[in-house]
Amino acid sequence: MDVKLTEGPEAFDLPEWPVLLERDPYRHIFATLEWSRVWWEEFGAGRRLLVLSFCDPEPVGLAPLVLDPEAAVLSFLGGDDLTDYMGPISAGHESQRAIADTLLDYALEDIPSWCSFDARCLPVPFGFAEWLVEAADRRGLPFQMDEHEMTAVLSLPGSFDAYLEQLGRSRRHELRRKLRRFEEAAPDACLTTATEQTLEADLEDFFAMHRSSQGEKGKFMGVERAGFFARIARTFQPLGLLSLDFLEVGGKRVASTFSFTYSGTFYLYNSAFDAGAAALSPGIMIVVLLIRRCIEQGMGRFDFLRGTERYKFELGAERLPLHAVKITRPDGAKGPCG
Repeated sequence: MDVKLTEGPEAFDLPEWPVLLERDPYRHIFATLEWSRVWWEEFGAGRRLLVLSFCDPEPVGLAPLVLDPEAAVLSFLGGDDLTDYMGPISAGHESQRAIADTLLDYALEDIPSWCSFDARCLPVPFGFAEWLVEAADRRGLPFQMDEHEMTAVLSLPGSFDAYLEQLGRSRRHELRRKLRRFEEAAPDACLTTATEQTLEADLEDFFAMHRSSQGEKGKFMGVERAGFFARIARTFQPLGLLSLDFLEVGGKRVASTFSFTYSGTFYLYNSAFDAGAAALSPGIMIVVLLIRRCIEQGMGRFDFLRGTERYKFELGAERLPLHAVKITRPDGAKGPCG
């Protein structure tokens, strides 16, 4: 398998990137060119962008890598505080083992200035973490592999009634009770979605609601992160991939979610609610309404993304572990660790 290196922002013009992503059975929103470009432009200062294309002889995979020379760390593109899934793009599961082997060989021989390869947020069912570890083991490279995070994914049936049935008796009863109570208390409630015309004002409402949250959540949306969210929203909204939604009761917004729709999956990326309306359970209700809307639109998956909040599993999601693999460059290899 041959490797082609493209360094710097010109990698975002590689024609094989969108082609391979479309063929990847595990494709997700965080592997798109648009997400990668915005993340790099916001957080790539002082780092090197190294995108490896794997060919056999046609392109079969692509690995967007970031090298932090100061920390001597090589990683997949995307910070794990904002990018829920990371890893390579591959045209099929059968090519992942060869990609893992070739990636490690190339990194050892042709990428200097790294001491550790820190690969995080690798979804367990995708299998790449296991191939990466096997490749490291065959080369005698020191490695560690841990389940460091958890996401939650819900498979959507063909109707909302079928969804309620799959919850099980006790969870179904509890959710129906909450829905009845909500509908009685807020008969005029509605779900609204940002449009191109309302996006800027809607972003300000979302940020304000987020910053009014209690505890650490209220501190999350600082200037830097808000700038990233705004750029992502402005990039994805014209493509029809952004879903910035609000639950309104009596003309007042009581909950909001910042999400994406991509390849039949709804990604619930971030959310906030008005603590003053807590009696209505607005945070839960907006998610339930989104699940119902996704089912009506024929979507197949509702991805709650990272975090082990109880409500996700009460709404029927299944746990999806994420692997973190750390490979150490051995003494004697090329680079600063030799």
